[in-house]
Amino acid sequence: MNGNNRFQVMDETIVFTNPLFQIQAASIRCQRSGDSQRFYRIRCADWVNVVAQTPEGKILIIRQWRYGSGAAEIEIPGGTIEDGENPLQAGCRELLEETGYSGEHAEIIGKVYPNPAIQANMTYTVFINKAVAVQPPRFDGMEDISCQAIAEDELWRLADDGHIRHGLVLNALLFYQRRRGPTR
Repeated sequence: MNGNNRFQVMDETIVFTNPLFQIQAASIRCQRSGDSQRFYRIRCADWVNVVAQTPEGKILIIRQWRYGSGAAEIEIPGGTIEDGENPLQAGCRELLEETGYSGEHAEIIGKVYPNPAIQANMTYTVFINKAVAVQPPRFDGMEDISCQAIAEDELWRLADDGHIRHGLVLNALLFYQRRRGPTR
C-alpha cells in the first residue's frame, strides 16, 4: 500500500481537555499534492469489550443507557482500560464490575481502532470462557446496568434485527464468530 510517510505533521497542539479525552490539532501537509489542512484527533484511553460465555454456552449481554444515543443499548460488558492495566486485566475487571461474573481463559481475540480518521485509541475484544456469577455487580456512580445470559441464536437475532446498535459491540461479535468458526 502506498501513502505511508507521505504526510508531514506540523504545529501539533492540545486544543481541549476533559477527564475523558483530549482533542489534539495539527496542520497536515500532503507530500503528493502540497496541500495543507488542519486536522483534529481525539486522544483517549484504550477500551475493552468482553464476550463472556457461561459453562452452558450462553453469552452475557448488558443493557445500559447511553447519552450519545439517548437510549438504553444492548451491549456486552466493557469499558476503559485504566492506567497500569493490560487489556486482559481490564476485561476481567469490567466483566466483574458490570455483571458480577468471573471466568477462565481470558484471551484477546481482536483489536481495532474505533475510528482511525479521528481517534488514536484501540479497542480490544477479550473472550472469557466459563463465566459464572461470583458476586453482585459493582457499578460506577453513573451506571445502572442489567445483565442477562442468552443463547447464541438469540444473540445473533438481536444483532440481525438491529437491536444491537453499538458498532464496537458488533465488531467484537464478529471477532467472536471468527474465533469459534462457522457453526452459525
